[in-house]
Formats: sequence, structure tokens, C-alpha cells
Amino acid sequence: MRRSKMGRKALLLAMAAVTAMGAATAASGSAAAQDTTAPPPGAVSQSQVIGTRQAPDGSTVTTVRLGPIKLAPHTDDGPGHGHPEGEFSPMHGPHEPMHGTHTRSLQMMLPPCVACFVNGIKPDLVYADGRQANYDTKAMLHHAVFFDRSRADVTCSGGWVALAGRRIFASGNERTGGTLPDGYGVALGVLPLTYAALELMNLDHHEQEVFLTVEFSHVPWFTPGMREVTPVWLDKDNCRLSEHSVPEGESHTNWKWTSTVKGTLKGAGGHLHDGGESVTLTNSTTGKVLCESRAAYNTIPSFMGHIESMSRCLGQDLGTIDKGDVLDMDSVYHTHYADDHAMTIMIAYVHEQR
Repeated sequence: MRRSKMGRKALLLAMAAVTAMGAATAASGSAAAQDTTAPPPGAVSQSQVIGTRQAPDGSTVTTVRLGPIKLAPHTDDGPGHGHPEGEFSPMHGPHEPMHGTHTRSLQMMLPPCVACFVNGIKPDLVYADGRQANYDTKAMLHHAVFFDRSRADVTCSGGWVALAGRRIFASGNERTGGTLPDGYGVALGVLPLTYAALELMNLDHHEQEVFLTVEFSHVPWFTPGMREVTPVWLDKDNCRLSEHSVPEGESHTNWKWTSTVKGTLKGAGGHLHDGGESVTLTNSTTGKVLCESRAAYNTIPSFMGHIESMSRCLGQDLGTIDKGDVLDMDSVYHTHYADDHAMTIMIAYVHEQR
């Protein structure tokens, strides 16, 4: 997997720029020379609403599209992506790390609504004709993190994340969305400042052009019975690049956070990389397991044996959290190789009692 230190520095600089100036910028993980007369890899022409519809439950479903995004070609002469049948375990992903070139980008995102509650989300990576871009087409939605600059993040009070705003949702290539329980949603204000930090990957030796699409379901603020949930981002490498090392074979990774919020958990879901089996959130103070989010592999051909979904925990009362409670997050990896770029993340949605 190609990961450029300069690319990471450029990403952080881009994040600082976008929060300071409110303008989109981009950074590419490729070292290949670029035509200066054309938009660089990662640049996006526009964010637009491409469709709205009414759902059976009365909510509005708005689809926002970012793109086109040009993916830098993969120029590494090393081994390509190939896993002959039998060379990966259905539960633990492929034998080797992903081979490809990263394209990183920060994009201002048109909010799906204002003065509203977002109660569902579904991300995807597609081509201009609507076909899904995935491993079988030599493209990957490595990460997409969605921010609301108008709100403060709950678990990060320092560093670029604090400047970037509240992390409200994220997805890896598993693209697992979800819908909160009836009556709850993430609030977007009258002037939400939404944007997305993207990290995409191209396995092909040719440039590809893709679009990020996000379906948001939402209702107005004045909808009877609606209440706000607070997104709480839990991360082994919180406030930094969200990466940590795991050894070959089975391993456990643990991270603790002392809660600054009080309320009831309404939803949660995890994010892991290939080799990840599960991530579990426990309130160590009360001893209650709040959510176990498990990875799935090898049931959808387009993922080619890589991680394809993470289970979610959704319900009216998944457990209570008090200020000062210690939340304990533990992940299990069982990978065929040592990996310095694993992730252990969970986003919890809490209805606060103020």
C-alpha cells in the first residue's frame, strides 16, 4: 500500500486551509507528475443535490454528489491486487495489504437540509453512469469523514480535529450506513458548514474518475417528537490520523475515554480494516456492553474478499452513560500480516440529558 508522508502533511495542511478559509482544496498521495493545465487528482468540480424523494415514513431522502474526483493512476511496479481462490480467509480478509495509490481530498459539501434532523445516511462510490466503483473495478473508498464546522467535536478539544469541527459520520469501503431509531436525528442548524475529508484508492495503472454519493434521510426541526442525538467519535488514535499497528495473527487493541456527556445511547457502529473481526464498546463504570460491531467478509463479489460491512447497534435504549463514566473500546484483529495502518473506531449517537 503506497502511503506518502508528504501526502499526509498535505492533507493536514489542506484541512487547516479549509477550516480557515472555508474553501475546498486537495492533496494527492501520488508522486507521479501531473499536467498543470488540468485539475489535479482529488480536485472536485462541484457538490450538488442530484435527487430528492419522499420515504414511506414521511422523511425526505436527499442525495448529495461530490465530483467528479480524478484518481491518480497506480504507478507502483510492485505486485498488483490479486488473490487466487483459497488465499484469503472468509473472516479475515485477503492475505496481503491493499496495493494501490491514494488520492486525498477535502471537499465542501452541500448540506442535504438546514434546520433539520438527519436520521439516516448511506454513502457510496460510483462512476458517472451510476455503476459502483469497488475492488472489482480497481477502485476503493478508503475513507470518508463528514464534518459540521459549525459544531464542536465531543472527544477532541485540540489539534486540527478541534479546528475542523464535529465529526458526524464516517465510512470506509464497507459503506455501512444506517437509520437511527424513530424520533432521533443528528441536528443540522440554519447555517451548517458541512464538508468531507476523502481518501480514495486507485488500483489501476490508468486515471479513474469517480463520484462520492451520499443519501441522507431527514425531517424538519419542527417535526413532532424529534429529538437530537450527539455524535461521539471514539478512536484508538483520536485527534490524529486514526491509525495504529497490529501484529500478524490475533491481537486486541484497547482505548478508553472518560465521558463528558450524559444520556442514552441510541446507535453505534464500528470501523475496522481488513483482518478486523469486531470492535466492542463497554461502559466500564457500569459493566454494561453497549455495542459489539462485527465485520463481514466474502459474501459480496465486488469486494473480492475484503471487509464489506460492519454490523450496527440501533435501539431506543442501548444503555446509559453518565459524565465521568469510563467507556472502554476493544477491537479484535486476526490478520495474515503485520499492519501499521489498522484502525479501531466507533461512532456512538447519544441522546443527551442536559
